[in-house]
Amino acid sequence: MACDIQSKPINAEILIAEDSPTQAEKLRYLLEEDGYSVIAVANGKEALAAARRHKPTLIVSDVMMPEMDGYTLCREIKRAEELKDIPVILLTSLSDIRDIMKGLECGADNFIRKPYENEYLLSRISYLLMNLALRKNQKMQMGMEIYLGGQKHFINAERQQILDLLISIYEDAIRLNNELHARQLELAHSNHLLSGLYRIAEGLNQAVTEREVCEKALEHAMGLPGLLSGWIYLENDNTFRLAAARNAPATLAAASMTDARCECQRLFLAGDLGQVTNIVSCRHRVKPEGDAETPGWHASVPLRSGNQNRGILNVVGNGQEPFNDNELEMLYGIGQQVSIALERAWLHENMEQLVAQRTEALTTEISLRKEYEARIVRLNRIYSVLSGINTTIVRVRGRQELFDDACRIAVDHGRFVFSWIGTFDGEARNVTPIAKAGRDDGYLSQLSLDNVLESSGNSFLIAQAIKQVKPAICNDLTDSRMQPDYSTALERGYHSMVVLPLTLEAEVVGVFALYAPETAFFDEEEMALLNEMAGDISFALDHLKKVERINYLAFFDAVTNLPNRALFLDRVSQRIATSDHSRKVLSVIILDLERFSSINQSLGHQAGDSLLRQLAQRLKQLLPETDILAHLSADHFAIATMHQGESTSITHILDKVLLGIQNQPFPISEQELHVSARAGTSFYPGDGLDADTLLRHAETALKRAKLSCDRHRFYAPEFNARITEKLKLETKLRQALEQEQLVLHYQPKINLRTGKISGLEALMRWRDPEIGLIPPLSFIPLLEETRMILEAGRWALSKAISDYRKWQDMGLNPPKIAVNVSPIQLQQSDFVDMVASVLDAAQNIEIGLEFEITESVIMQDIEANIDKLRRIRAMNIEVAIDDFGTGYSSLNYIAKLPVNVLKIDRAFIINMTTNPDDFTIVSAIISLAHSLHLQVIAEGVETHEQAALLRALECDEMQGYLFSPGVTADKIEEILRQNKTLSMQPLPEKVAQPPQ
Repeated sequence: MACDIQSKPINAEILIAEDSPTQAEKLRYLLEEDGYSVIAVANGKEALAAARRHKPTLIVSDVMMPEMDGYTLCREIKRAEELKDIPVILLTSLSDIRDIMKGLECGADNFIRKPYENEYLLSRISYLLMNLALRKNQKMQMGMEIYLGGQKHFINAERQQILDLLISIYEDAIRLNNELHARQLELAHSNHLLSGLYRIAEGLNQAVTEREVCEKALEHAMGLPGLLSGWIYLENDNTFRLAAARNAPATLAAASMTDARCECQRLFLAGDLGQVTNIVSCRHRVKPEGDAETPGWHASVPLRSGNQNRGILNVVGNGQEPFNDNELEMLYGIGQQVSIALERAWLHENMEQLVAQRTEALTTEISLRKEYEARIVRLNRIYSVLSGINTTIVRVRGRQELFDDACRIAVDHGRFVFSWIGTFDGEARNVTPIAKAGRDDGYLSQLSLDNVLESSGNSFLIAQAIKQVKPAICNDLTDSRMQPDYSTALERGYHSMVVLPLTLEAEVVGVFALYAPETAFFDEEEMALLNEMAGDISFALDHLKKVERINYLAFFDAVTNLPNRALFLDRVSQRIATSDHSRKVLSVIILDLERFSSINQSLGHQAGDSLLRQLAQRLKQLLPETDILAHLSADHFAIATMHQGESTSITHILDKVLLGIQNQPFPISEQELHVSARAGTSFYPGDGLDADTLLRHAETALKRAKLSCDRHRFYAPEFNARITEKLKLETKLRQALEQEQLVLHYQPKINLRTGKISGLEALMRWRDPEIGLIPPLSFIPLLEETRMILEAGRWALSKAISDYRKWQDMGLNPPKIAVNVSPIQLQQSDFVDMVASVLDAAQNIEIGLEFEITESVIMQDIEANIDKLRRIRAMNIEVAIDDFGTGYSSLNYIAKLPVNVLKIDRAFIINMTTNPDDFTIVSAIISLAHSLHLQVIAEGVETHEQAALLRALECDEMQGYLFSPGVTADKIEEILRQNKTLSMQPLPEKVAQPPQ
């Protein structure tokens, strides 16, 4: 290669190693344009191979390449003997000193940083090639050795640039380090400033009033670097006021706003305070120092609202010099934030005022709208009620169903708190509630509805609606005029009410009361709908009345209003269906009114109808409500009644009815008619098993009565005979009571531990002068059936007390006497009073008295009987449960009963020695009684074995034929004189197990 040191080498070939195709192409183009021959490869590995093949004049290589980087390529070039003289220029964007040292270590001839200028690169290549030519011509190489990073490096003229680069990098590093430190201080200051500005912005964002804005602005501004104090003036009509101050001069606090204006205020009013301005010699900043005055300064920041200044923010710094431009710009930014915040606060305060005004207007508008909507809702509710009731009117078939549905619809659809319907009795002037719905809580029962037209108080509106035949309204029950009568209504949440009259044929027949939870509920439009609703219900009542009349005439007699034959047969059939559950007998009676046709012929049918109506009313008065009464035909009436089987009660019923007709005249056409009747009777089930048969057989009995001229006859002839005999016995029994033919016998009770007499049971007997002594089963049931037992029972109690007194006067020390109480006696409400009167008549004689009452009788009305027995016990009278074990006692009630003694029924005693079940029952009863602290008496003891077994079971007392049957009072006197006792037999060996 020939060359001239003043020019480029001839045929210089440059090898380019560059992995970026764009950079490689750019470099190729640059070098070829400058006259060089160029070989370009993509990485260091390919460059090393190309260098060995072509022996280029110069190698230009990028540092960062794949396969092999520039450092490795340079090292390999300098290591190869045939290649080491080829200069290598490394191109890199790296500028760290370590990168330069790596270039020196690998033997690079030059180190050029990217990006480079084209002319610079070409000049370095030209310079490097020129030095290469000189070195070859002079055959020597000059340079110097340097130590860098602990290694020796040779720097020749070609490599001088690398050294320059190192020095430049070092100087740049020092300069950059100083700049970085200054920048760090500047950034710290900026961060502090930005943090303070952020706090100001954040504080202002939270402030909503003018005072809060000013206070927050100064509070956070004092946190900025370099600020010591500040204060804010706000101006209005050329007058300044101090809005806020922080660390302000003492002279400012003492100054009055009427004092001479300071410089910032003068500039503000003159319009010259358009920018942030340093104010020198502020009168509030002048500080005495010795005898001289040193002028102070501060910055004034205008606070603008729109295009108008509204105030001044004055701040004082801690430096000796006024604020510089950057600081003034910062203060201007603060002023902008404060101005915006003040504008927002003023807008907020104005908005609050506007919102308050608008809210008041909207509240009024909303109230009117809600009132209108509520009115629409109420009317829709009433429309719904009206529609629902009209639908009900079409569907229902009865008045009660109509009223029930109307009340329910009023509450469900009309949203009334409570509604009720009552019928009005014009004669009695009473209102009777018959349907209700909603929340009552006992309110309806507290209303005064008797003689409602004359009463006041809480039925005032009801009376007003009935009297005036129009709705009675109260839209505010809290009104003092409605108190205290309607206080109970208010307690239940009723605040408005209306009472609607229900009419039938222009007469008030009922009322419909509605209660609303709001006041002022019933307005004119709503009342129009409610009046329509009341009219619809009244129309429905008229319709139902006509329908009921049609249905009524199908089953009732039009003249007497009594059931006709069809309804009578139906009701008797129903009574037959339920009579199997009763111990009573059903009788069907037919009455025939004698000479009724002659009354019709002589006085007319109107008089006959009047007689039938009066007779129907009299029969209703004579018969219990449970009896069935019917009018079968012109002169025939029918009665169905329940009574005891084969008792004389049916005869008494017939006598009462027939005598009630005959003994009292009927006023007809200004005259009194005396009429009589005959009767025929049949019985279920003896005379027939169905209503038709019973009625037919009663008609047969009536015919027999007419033929025999008897007042009444029974269908079965043998029944007539039995009833006749019973009536005779009843008559004799009444005579026995009148003639004192009843006597008391006494059966002793024996203490099983001592064998001595511990008590006497009084037993009623009948000593007939003709027949002699009659047993109790022959007359006691008849006494109870005819209720003569009440008189006989009182006599028995008095007689027992009298006998006790006689024995006491004889010095016989009589034991307590037990008197039996009949179920009829205990059922009487005055039973306790009767006992008290008998005791009073005996002049409070000290007597041991005991009442024996059967178990089944006590359990019939347990609660009432417990009360009666407690009152009996209070009279020092003991109570014994008789025939225990044969009834259906509840153990729970047994424990509550105020009794002293249990008497085991003789049915268990008779077989207890041979029947294990009876033994177990007796043992259980004794254990139960003792656990309840009751004494136990065994009835019907007839053998010593029974007595011994009872004694072994720890039974307390016994009575029976083993010791004595019931005997006369004289015989008891003899027994007491003899102090007679029962000999005790040895106890059985085993009693733990029942007899086998």
